[in-house]
Amino acid sequence: MKILITAPSLDESRNVSGISTIVRQIIEYCPDQFLHFVAGREDRESSGVFWAIRQLILPFRFIAQILRFRPDVFHINTALTDRSITRDAVLLAIARLTRTPVILAIHGGKYLIEDIPSKAMRFTTKRLLSMADSIVVYSDHEKGLIEERWAPKNIFILPNAIPGRFIEKAQRSNDRPSILYFGRMHESKGLHELTNAVRILRKEGLDFDVRAYGEGPLREYFVTEMASLLDDRFVYGGVIRGNEKWNIIREADIFVLPSRYGEGLPMAMLEAMATGCVVIVGNVASVRTVIENAKNGFLVEPFSEAELVQKLKQTIRGEVNLEDIGLQAIETVRKHFEIGQYVQRLSRIYANTING
Repeated sequence: MKILITAPSLDESRNVSGISTIVRQIIEYCPDQFLHFVAGREDRESSGVFWAIRQLILPFRFIAQILRFRPDVFHINTALTDRSITRDAVLLAIARLTRTPVILAIHGGKYLIEDIPSKAMRFTTKRLLSMADSIVVYSDHEKGLIEERWAPKNIFILPNAIPGRFIEKAQRSNDRPSILYFGRMHESKGLHELTNAVRILRKEGLDFDVRAYGEGPLREYFVTEMASLLDDRFVYGGVIRGNEKWNIIREADIFVLPSRYGEGLPMAMLEAMATGCVVIVGNVASVRTVIENAKNGFLVEPFSEAELVQKLKQTIRGEVNLEDIGLQAIETVRKHFEIGQYVQRLSRIYANTING
């Protein structure tokens, strides 16, 4: 089977997208033949003239790839944001003209939960969903949200997954609690709340380290603020990948991602859980279907600085059993989010889509 699949750059040094991570795994673990079509902005790429030119020629590049590769199915990975919806509606329309079956995989985005203010964008979103032969979402929760608003057909549930070789308890021996953030540095990730929470905890005399990795529009703000608050107890390591990334995750005691909106099912959260790292994450979208509060991790409400402070205090002070929570997190990933299960489900979705 030949699949044309979209994602931003798969180079981890240029892009920390969760979409790119799962697409790399699909290409590695699925037995089918894949061609990656680059669609989506890199972390450091600005919306300038050259970016605009690339968007204008994108449909022509896409047509050329379809004619050259002759795929059996087109797997488009999108997010419900203005730019992604507009871009992918064009690509999907082209695929329909070539009579290529289309799978539309939705990876979060602010409009997954929030209302779309623009009438034109509401129309485009409905058209995007109606053109797809199959739609893939992370959870029953997301399926319900999409069915209620747009009533498309053929929605399949396929949560993200982790390779089994990484699902293993790490041995940690830090002198003081080590807090980790890695991913895109964007205001939607709750970085303002995290910065203010660290400020409060330091004023109260709590002792901990923070390590941050990633790239994005808030990098300069976040790194500058954290360095001023923590001095040598803060480390910013840029973009990490491969074994280096997994070694850093295995060293951390606490992973924090207090997202405000736009998440689907964060790969970074699952990767941290797979090593027994205790996660503190925003109670958004499909995250709430994975985390059982105080059992396999902690949920905090979006924009709630006070709740984030409380959860960080509990974990830093050892007021909860971090060992048990970490073991429950590993078991959750092993049972429900392992790549072998993912590949089997995806293969069935491909077959179902091709067979109509």
